[in-house]
Amino acid sequence: MIMQVKTFSFNKGNAPLKITILAVFFSFLSACSSAPNALTYYLLHSTSDTSVLHSEAKQIAVLDKVTLPEYLKHRGLVYQTSDTNLHISTSHLWAEPVDEGLTKALTSALGLNNVALVRPDHYASEGALHISLYINDFVSTYEGEVIFSGQYAITRTSEEASIHPFMFKAVLSNDGFASSIKAMRSAIEKLAKDINTTMNPQT
Repeated sequence: MIMQVKTFSFNKGNAPLKITILAVFFSFLSACSSAPNALTYYLLHSTSDTSVLHSEAKQIAVLDKVTLPEYLKHRGLVYQTSDTNLHISTSHLWAEPVDEGLTKALTSALGLNNVALVRPDHYASEGALHISLYINDFVSTYEGEVIFSGQYAITRTSEEASIHPFMFKAVLSNDGFASSIKAMRSAIEKLAKDINTTMNPQT
């Protein structure tokens, strides 16, 4: 906070006025320094998206786990400021853990491909297809894009897991975290299409 302060000369008769002005001045500085920063919360998934019903889905997949890098386990949104540095915000925060928001967003995106993504405790069929997701990076960068990389493993009945690396980018339309969230959702949609193609190579 920048202030222009004018100096005044006071004689002895103006001593009470001087004390009053100084008191107001220091009270103002104290209020500025102690004012709390406003917190802004973000959702990775869109509340307007609807998940496909199991009865309507052409395929059901069980998401066994989502593994995140350590920097995505913080509540603060992350921005890559250089090739080697990350900034974790203390005032722009996730409204829910990233793995939970990612699961919801991926569930909605796969639903657009008629794939119902369910949690292990919601589906008990031994013949179900299983997916595990390992994230290397999921961050907006100083180059104006979101980087989404990692690998996913798909396990079918009586088969070894097949590992599929991925790397998707989504351009930020504007500056700010709100634009980053939209780009992240776009990257998740790309991952959902890739998973669907892997699950159904004949289509």
